[in-house]
Amino acid sequence: MNSAEVMHNTTWFSKFSLSFLAIVGAANTVLFIILPLLPYKISQFILPAGFFTLGLAILFSIGFSFYWHKKENNGTFNSIQYISWLSTLLRYWIAFLLLDFGFQKIFEVNFNYSYHINDSLSSALTGPELTWKYYGFSYGLAVILAFFQIIGGVLLLFKRTTLLGIAILLPVMLNIVLINVFYSIGPITLFTSILITLGLVHLFLQQKVNIINFFNQHKSILPSIGNNFSRSIARVLCILIPLLFVIYYNYDVHLSKKYFGKWKVTSMIRNGKLVTENQWKQDTLAWKTIYIEERGKMYYCPNPYMYVDSTSLFMKYHHDDKEQNFKVISYEKNRNKPDTIPVQINNFRNNSMQWKMILYKDTIQMELKRENH
Repeated sequence: MNSAEVMHNTTWFSKFSLSFLAIVGAANTVLFIILPLLPYKISQFILPAGFFTLGLAILFSIGFSFYWHKKENNGTFNSIQYISWLSTLLRYWIAFLLLDFGFQKIFEVNFNYSYHINDSLSSALTGPELTWKYYGFSYGLAVILAFFQIIGGVLLLFKRTTLLGIAILLPVMLNIVLINVFYSIGPITLFTSILITLGLVHLFLQQKVNIINFFNQHKSILPSIGNNFSRSIARVLCILIPLLFVIYYNYDVHLSKKYFGKWKVTSMIRNGKLVTENQWKQDTLAWKTIYIEERGKMYYCPNPYMYVDSTSLFMKYHHDDKEQNFKVISYEKNRNKPDTIPVQINNFRNNSMQWKMILYKDTIQMELKRENH
């Protein structure tokens, strides 16, 4: 049985999903192109008009799917013809949107340089702004993404190459949907990306019988190595060894997890003399913030307002869980022969602690307070 034979008798849900994706997707595409071109005077009506149009398209797709299913059961409806029409409409609106998105990236309309985002602290950026800054950082990456979208979109325009277009676009669109969800990009953008992805999945499933047959007929012809037992052991080890390595590494890293965070230096005494509040402006060793990160990274920053790499001091550390202290490794003077500096930790109370250390020839005592995340 091939895919065409399967299409003769489909469930109501299959008819509804195809109708919904083709009709609602096409309406959404028309709105996507037309609404931004409307005069500013009627901007207040744009969203209501758009939601009203999408609502009508949804209702029509529901009604049409019931009508179609009833007529098919009565034997008075040519399902193959309507599946062909709706699938073509689905392919074309997906291709249209993806080509539009691809060309936007090439001509730097999408992910173009943003002056205010570039001058903002990353901690103050929203999810959409972080995404825009990340993808806008490299024009080359944007062009590569555009290439996949354009090539995949063009392939969707031809029946012979539809499956190849789906294979190219589906991983890209799944990634975009996840970004839109977890970075809160926006409901309209999320809705559009989900429609495109579901449309690609529907077109893919139309070929599921042929796809299964293809993989069954094109198994590897290379001879097997070893016997079944040795291959099974090798497969288990390929899974188990990375898992155990990560578990061990995670255990080792998280022994010092209680210290992770941003610590404000509330007081600092160096060589018996109190470091003044504003001394950091002239003295880069008058630290105001200490960042303790995983993977043994520690940053000493004099600026109390933001991290500045050029004035901060980077050190590696090793945490001794039994002795409750740090061994800090400084590369500041000689990268080939780093200095190991013991740090004594006293009165640790989750959000506060005291440090005593000797950095080169300076005896340092600090009161640290963890800042809220």
